[in-house]
Formats: sequence, structure tokens, C-alpha cells
Amino acid sequence: MIAGHTLLATLHRLSEAIRTSTLPPEIREPLLAGLLPAAHEPTMPEPGSDLLKRLTGFPTTKALRALCVHFGLAGLPDHSVTGPDRTTDQVDTFLRSHANPFDLLLEVETPSLLDLGAGDLSFVHELVAQYLPPIREHGRLLTVHALDRIKPGSSLGTAYQATQDRVASLKTKPGLQFRYWGDQDMFALEKPDRRSVLRPWYHLVTCWAPANPTFSYEPSRLSPELIDRHLRETRGTYRQVRAHGEPALEVLHQGRALLFPEWKFDIRGPLALLDVIAHRGLLCVLGAVDSEVFWELLAQLVADPSTRPRDVLFTEQTLPEVFGRLYRDLQTLTQDRPQSLAELTDLRRDIPRTVASSTDAATTFGFRDVLIRRGATFPGMPASATARQFSRLREESAPWFLLLLPA
Repeated sequence: MIAGHTLLATLHRLSEAIRTSTLPPEIREPLLAGLLPAAHEPTMPEPGSDLLKRLTGFPTTKALRALCVHFGLAGLPDHSVTGPDRTTDQVDTFLRSHANPFDLLLEVETPSLLDLGAGDLSFVHELVAQYLPPIREHGRLLTVHALDRIKPGSSLGTAYQATQDRVASLKTKPGLQFRYWGDQDMFALEKPDRRSVLRPWYHLVTCWAPANPTFSYEPSRLSPELIDRHLRETRGTYRQVRAHGEPALEVLHQGRALLFPEWKFDIRGPLALLDVIAHRGLLCVLGAVDSEVFWELLAQLVADPSTRPRDVLFTEQTLPEVFGRLYRDLQTLTQDRPQSLAELTDLRRDIPRTVASSTDAATTFGFRDVLIRRGATFPGMPASATARQFSRLREESAPWFLLLLPA
């Protein structure tokens, strides 16, 4: 319970048990004060403080073990290690009876969520405000981990950076185990300093507004030359420069020089995104997906290989030809009615893996079902700031919302 990969969860559970106990304040408050340094600095070699030693008479690690025994935490299963506490069948049943996928957090004993491309943490902020109170009422701990590739403090992409105040506020909420990583590529989660902290799986993995053009071109079907030419025709000429002392991408668009993080035009494609979410999430949510990313994603989810033509860009002209009846069926979707993709067409069961893993040697994967809705936000659901901006973007078509259930 005090190993590196479980310590933070143990400290939060222990803090909550002490906080809700019948101990007199003169004992309860010093114990909580002794746990706080460990809860906020989980990588410390000696988690805790001299205060725990003075209170218990034990060295810190022995004190933690004794407190876990005393407050009844010893022997409780650690689901992040033992595996998911819900089967695919159970999650499938849940989805068919609940309009809000995030309500799954209220149904499980150790609710957890990983948010990829978390940006300014607006989605996490809304999620925690809505779900932490009822989860705490049932004596449970909510785990939320978030990461974004934008480097904190960078002069680029400032609108999508999480403020220090918001991060600090989330870190100190009772009953919430929160971690945030900036300057973190979602495709490099196997780094040793992340492996011991990130869970091998989460009840929910989310990604709001998957980046365009990062995921709007699939390198396995579109040549680098075609992607580069289309980028230059639609976005403008671009080059690597330095701005404010850091690497940047300069894009000349309609007579203006625009600056972005240097990796803005790095093309990974939807296969990589699907690979990451399928192997981390019991249930995967892709929200506010723009149309370019959506159709490229869909092509990789459908079994029919004709939806993945070589070097054919998806445009208003080619989409009806490539997807045929499926295109027409999905165009009729409304915000109120989710559509099961498996009911419209066969799903691909042999999606090739493109992201290396030290724990999974499988070469292919698939999804049991994909539920699709049209719209950026939905009543009663938390959403990101980007999703909430869609209603004000007159020139943008309505985005897509996908729930993916890994097989």
C-alpha cells in the first residue's frame, strides 16, 4: 500500500478516513498535518514528516502501515493493480441505460479518469465540481489524472494553458487524487518517471477536441508529400523558427504570420489516438471532434477497407463516395439521439497497434461498439472550454461526440 505506484492513493484514502473518524480534534488534526507533505510530494523517498514520528513513535513508513491497519484500509483491493472492477458487458449495459457516460464514476468503488490534452483544465474543473461531492458522500476517493503537451509557462498557446491557481486548487481538494503533467506527449507515457504514477487503466479516458491537424490525417493511408501539400494549400506555408527564446512553428496564413508550438503540425493520425485510449480506458470519450478528425477516425473504426483509400483526401466531394450509405445515415444524427456504429456497419477488430507498450504485446485491437452523437455539449455533462466555444463559431459545423467501448 505504500509502494511508489500506490502511495498517493493510499495517502488520500488514509487522510479521508482520519478526517471522517471520531477521533478528537487534538489527535485528528495533527495526524492530517503529518500526512499532508506526503500527499503533495508523493515522490519523496521518505513520505511524510517528523510529525508522524512524534505522534506514533514509529518511523514514517511504519507509521503509515500502522495507520492503514488502524483505520481499516489494509486488505482492501487496489484496483489499479488487480485490474478493472467492471467488465465490458457491465459497461455496455450501463451505457444503454444512462445518457451521461460520466455517471459511471458514481457506480464504481474507485472512480478514476485520465484526461488527454487537458488544456486549461476546464473540463476537469467542471467534472470535479459535479462529481466529487456525491463520490465523497459515499466515502470514496476520486482519481483524476490530466496531461497536456503544452509546456507550462510557454509564450505559445497561452489560451490553452492551465493556471497555477487552478492546478493548486485541484490538488488540495479533499477526496480528490489529482495529478497534472504539462509538457507531456500522450504518446510517451511509458517514460519511467510516469510509469510508476499513471495507472495502467482508468474507468474513463477522455480527449476533448482532438487536435487538428495532428489527428486529421492518417499517415498509414496518406503519403507525407500529400499531407504536406494539403497543409500548405489550406493552412499556409510554414517553417520552424525561434520565438521568445523557444522553438516555434511559424505559419503564414492570409498575409499574417502566426506562431504555434513547434509540434503543432506533427502528424500522428487517429490510429495512434485510438491505440492510447483503448489500452488505458474501460470507457473512452472523444468530445467536440471536428469533422475532419471525425471522418478520419471513422475510417479506421469501420471494417470495410474501402473506407481507407490510399492517398484520397476526405472532402465534401469524396466523403459520400467513400462512405456511401454510412455517410448519409450519420448526416441525419441529432444531438438527442446517439447512434450505435455497430448497428450500421461491421466494426474493425484488427486495428493495428502503432504505440509501443512495455506491458501489452498484442499487435492489434478493436472496439466492441462506438456510440456517436452530434453536438459539442449536452445537458448535465461536464465539457471543456473548447467544446463550449462551438456554439459561438458560426462557420464551424456541429462537432461529433464519440463513446468507444474497447473489446
